[in-house]
Parts: sequence; structure tokens; C-alpha cells
Amino acid sequence: MPHLFFEYTDNLKVDTKQTLLNLNEALVGSGHFDENSIKARAIKLDDYLVGTQPQARRAFLHMRLTILSGRTPEIKKQVADLLVATVQKGQRWPDGVQVQITAEVIDMERDIYGKLKL
Repeated sequence: MPHLFFEYTDNLKVDTKQTLLNLNEALVGSGHFDENSIKARAIKLDDYLVGTQPQARRAFLHMRLTILSGRTPEIKKQVADLLVATVQKGQRWPDGVQVQITAEVIDMERDIYGKLKL
């Protein structure tokens, strides 16, 4: 725990291995998560639409971080802002493409989460 889902539209060139590493390091650096508990994955979206204008040059990156319940709304907001800032650093966006970067932090009920480490 936590689980990080990193989605991005296929009109963006993203070095996913480096980006996931940067995000995991930022999460560890926040002091809220153990290094070996973070599970991150990248999902490139081939089928998507931003708004109602299919011809518009638009793109997005969205991160969903699921964490065990118990953290305050303030901590969750700090973590969401940290994810957005981390993705923004060092990225080059295509000219003429409007890019939206978003993040959400979602609780998973601690009492009903199952985990087995082998």
C-alpha cells in the first residue's frame, strides 16, 4: 500500500519508468509511505476525449493514489499536490497541446484491505 495509477493520453511522450520512479521517490520523501509498499503502474490511453471537441489538441495526465484510510484531508491534499508538482518537473509538453495534470487521493478501508507478502 499505496497503489498509484498513472494514466496519460497517447499524444504525450512520457518516460514512464523515470516518471514512476520520480513519483515513488516523492511519495517516500513525503514521510507518509514505506518505500517497498508503493505499487505504481502507467497506463497509456489510446481512446480518450477531453471536452466536446475531438479535433482540439488536448491531453491529460491523471494520477489516482489509493491509500489505507486514516490520513487527514490536509495530508491527502498535500500528497495530491506533490504528485502534480512531481510530474510537472522536467517534462516537455508538445507545442500547441493543452495539457491538464490532475491527481486524486482515495481511501481504501483499512479494516477490509487484504495483503499477503511472500
